[in-house]
Formats: sequence, structure tokens, C-alpha cells
Amino acid sequence: MSAVAEFVSTGVLAGAAPEWADLCARACEPNPFAEPAFLLPLIEYEKPRVRFVLVREGGRLIGFAALRMPVFGLAQIWMSAYAALPACAFDAAQAGEAVGALLELLVDRTRLSGVVFRIVERDGPLATALRAATPSVVAGETRRAALKLSGVAAFEASLNPKRASKWKRQLRKLSSQGQFEVSTGSQEIEAFFKVEPRGWKGARGTALADDPARLAFARAALSAFAQEGRLDAMTLRLDGEPLAAGLVLRAGARAFYWKTAYDESFADASPGVQLTLALSRRLAETPGLRLVDSCAGEDHPMIGRVWADALLFEDLGVALRGERALSIWLALGRLKTRGREGLKRAINRGLGRKST
Repeated sequence: MSAVAEFVSTGVLAGAAPEWADLCARACEPNPFAEPAFLLPLIEYEKPRVRFVLVREGGRLIGFAALRMPVFGLAQIWMSAYAALPACAFDAAQAGEAVGALLELLVDRTRLSGVVFRIVERDGPLATALRAATPSVVAGETRRAALKLSGVAAFEASLNPKRASKWKRQLRKLSSQGQFEVSTGSQEIEAFFKVEPRGWKGARGTALADDPARLAFARAALSAFAQEGRLDAMTLRLDGEPLAAGLVLRAGARAFYWKTAYDESFADASPGVQLTLALSRRLAETPGLRLVDSCAGEDHPMIGRVWADALLFEDLGVALRGERALSIWLALGRLKTRGREGLKRAINRGLGRKST
């Protein structure tokens, strides 16, 4: 029996949550940001303008994707600003069939020229399935810091000796200011919400706790992962007050360093680094984990100094109606991006701001 893909409503998607969660548990690549525990409260918060697709073979769910879909041009697998990977999952044993059914649906039901799969791990199972299904073009590349886990001793040995000595001095100085302690457990979720507004996100009003609806999404997602034993929440405290906190989601043999925050009044002691060091040691001792994805932007100023490994990703444009049409739309997209960036630079110059 061949695989069949169909567009479904948000209600149908929510009703399929148990089998959707099962699909994610056997997906070709671990992705907590594609799981119903994370996505359903996020969808309730963001209300994104996306179309949901479920792929089944013989009644068994083998694929899921959320897509942004214009009338013409290129669709994109949706990736929220609150996620580190796009919203899709494909059965490890049938990734090729699931991807093929999804693309067939888009050819039959839309006028689109292609689909862009963002942040696909280079040479990973999904990239292999996409390249086997139809002509594809690399539309972008990125890398982000990661930590390959092989014990605490190996992690300590990977650290730059001069930096490690500096961080130890900072930790001693921090510990001398009061009762210093490291706390872990699901109760540290609230500690994160408390400390995040004390950093740069608080200054911009973008901390999770700055918006009640955003806070509700985060609480729901984190609570669900905590109930399943797949959340590592850690807080550094000084005299009981949180000064740094981090949230790590686990999926399969991977962990994802989703959020980190610190009180900027303690910046001289590098609390973000101290937290990452403590979390790294804890994760290095966690049975079954092989790698931690930093979820950070490329060339992140902090995490790259602590973690020496990296994950390589590609944005893959997949053709629906031939390579030429795909290439034209990708080129138009690049021109639009350059124009937008040029306009931003011009506005910043006019306002006397530094471009970022």
C-alpha cells in the first residue's frame, strides 16, 4: 500500500497527538520542536498561517509537516522563532516514502514550484531522503556549536586551558559573594522565567514572562517535557536568588540547549558560561545521550568558547516542477533578502545606528 498525504485542520492535528508523538519518537532525526508537546501550545500562542500535512501508509502515521504556502513560488517548512528546527518529522524506516507522498500532494494540489526545507543536517537521513526524492538545490548553509558526549573527563579535556583557568577564578569570586549553589529539577522552570527578564531580553520586552500568552505556551511545553522526564532545567543561585538558568529538551539520543539566561548585574563573573559548564558536565553523565545541539546562532559569542564541536546544516530547495523553476524562485528570494538588508542598513545609517 502506498503512502498518502493530506492537508488537515488544527483540530484534526490535535486529535492525532498520540500517534504524532509516536511518530516523533521513531523519526529519522530527533526534533523536540516538531513534537505535539511543544508545537500544540506554540500554535495556540502564535496562530501561524500555515498548512498542516499528515502522511499515512496503511493507516499508520509516517510523516508530519507544517508549511508556509504562498499561492506561487516556494513553500517553506515552518520554523517558529521559538524553535531551533523546522516543524516536520518523518518515520526513520519510511522517510523516503513519506517525503515522496508530501511532495506528490503539493504537486497535485498547489501551483508551487518547490519547497524549502530549512536547517536540514548535512548528510543526515532527511537530507538523503530529500535528495533521493527529487532534484534539490542548496539554498543556504549554516553551522552551530554542539557538544559530543563521551564523559566528563573528555569534556574537561576539550576546554581551552587558559579559558578554563579564568572561568575557575570567576567561579571562586562568585562563590565568595554568598551561598552559591546549583539547583536542578522541574521546579527550576519558574526560576528561568524569573531570571530571563534581568538580561537583554528583559530590556527589549521579549522575555518569555513579558507576555502572558507566551508564558503560557512555554509553561505548557516545558511541563509536558518534564512529565516525560525529558527536561533538564538548571539554575545557579546566590543566597537563594537565581542568577543564571538554562532549559534543555531531550529527544532520543540528543539534547537541545533551548534557552539560557542570566542576571546581567553579575556579568563580570560570566554566569552564562558557568551555567553552561555545569550543564555540560551534567549532560555528559546522562545515560543514552550522545550529542547536545546548542540551538544557538552561528558564531555565538559564548557557546563557541565552551563547546568545540559543530553541527552543519543546509537549507534544501526541493523542486516540484523542474530545477529551472526552483532556481528562478530561489534567486528571486535572494534578491529580496539583499534588498531588505540593504534597506535596513540605510535606515540604521539614517538613524545613526550600528548595523548588526
